[in-house]
Amino acid sequence: MKSGKTGSLNKFFAWSLLMAGLLVAGCKTSEPGGSEILDPAYGPGWSAVHADSRNSDYSTSQGPRKVELAWNRKFDGTINLGPTIGRQGQVYVTTNAGDCHLYALDPQTGKTVWCTDKVNKFAVASSALLDEQGRLFIADNEAMHAFDALGNLLWETKIKGFPFSAQFTQTGRLIFITHIGIIYVLDRTNGAFVLEPHLLSGELPSDPNFDPRACMRGTADCPCANTLAIDQQTGRFFFTYWAPGAAQAGVRAMLYSEKNGSSIKPLWEQTALPGGSASSPDISADGSRIYVNDNAGGLHAIDAATGNSLWKYNIGYEPGGSQSTSPEGLIMPAGGGTAPLMCIQDVGREAKQVWKNDSLNHLGLPMQTAGNLAFATVAGSQGKSYKDLVVVDTKTGEVLDRVQFPGKTLFTVGTTIGPEGNVYIPAFDGTLFAFGPR
Repeated sequence: MKSGKTGSLNKFFAWSLLMAGLLVAGCKTSEPGGSEILDPAYGPGWSAVHADSRNSDYSTSQGPRKVELAWNRKFDGTINLGPTIGRQGQVYVTTNAGDCHLYALDPQTGKTVWCTDKVNKFAVASSALLDEQGRLFIADNEAMHAFDALGNLLWETKIKGFPFSAQFTQTGRLIFITHIGIIYVLDRTNGAFVLEPHLLSGELPSDPNFDPRACMRGTADCPCANTLAIDQQTGRFFFTYWAPGAAQAGVRAMLYSEKNGSSIKPLWEQTALPGGSASSPDISADGSRIYVNDNAGGLHAIDAATGNSLWKYNIGYEPGGSQSTSPEGLIMPAGGGTAPLMCIQDVGREAKQVWKNDSLNHLGLPMQTAGNLAFATVAGSQGKSYKDLVVVDTKTGEVLDRVQFPGKTLFTVGTTIGPEGNVYIPAFDGTLFAFGPR
């Protein structure tokens, strides 16, 4: 499936105003409060970049306690994020080189089921979002695209800027924020605008020259550098933002509602992220707290209703991505540099260290699963160029299994689990590893 596309965004604003009035109805039921919900949106399993709408990086499936390498595959270019997984276990991954930039892979072999060049190389900074019908949604720096499970393009809607993966609203709409601070809500069946694009700065930014490297630290040059988190019970959504002229980055909360027509309402803002945002925000299982990292070694807990700071914990280094948070409030920050593998517990008005293993140099993004298990990439015995996958008990830090990655490997950029129990770990150099239960 290859057909290159080009597009100009010069007429973006006039076009978006024309489309803003379109609203396509779906199969609806009433929810408390009088708003309407569409058919359930999220697919089963790991259907979003960070597993779910909360950005938890947690799976309710229990992972394997013992693992072995099932297969690995090297792609041209880089992989920037962990894959998402379809209903039948199909693995979806993005790359930035070659003709195809979105791949569907067989989970047993890693072989290509289909690939498409309908998205350009900038799609590498997103993971495909999957709905219950098996449709995929992913953007590049020109448009948001929808595909069916066979890789056929369903629709594409031009956008301004680049979003770092999308989510679904509580009403089943597609919601995302581009890196320059424009919020979009689209009908996922046809890409029509549910409401007019919302400009966080109050005015339309100039045409951006998107460079993924400028967004790695979430600084002023890339105001919205992460994936939003949305509470499916309330419609509140949370995102990091470095406002124009602000001294540092922060977190903002807004409310999406369809009670009296589709609307977005600002709730609060918290400017507490020195050096920029180091992670996407994630929502606690009960919806009461937001967790996010800054670029000065701070892990923050913020009250989801008010935006008040609840606590700040110094993890001692700048993490290289988003943390994993369990329903019990166990938080495992991403690795980076000389980071030790660690686990932190939210105990209310403060955080406490549950355990820390200084002998495990953490060099990836962790994942937790049911059964009190966590999967993380650490430096191997031959140095940082070589990596090991460790399976640990999240309550004690006990290493339950340790398996070497073949050859030299760069920093790993995600950890995902499939329905068959495979653990998928991509490295920045474009290699995807699949570890199966042993």
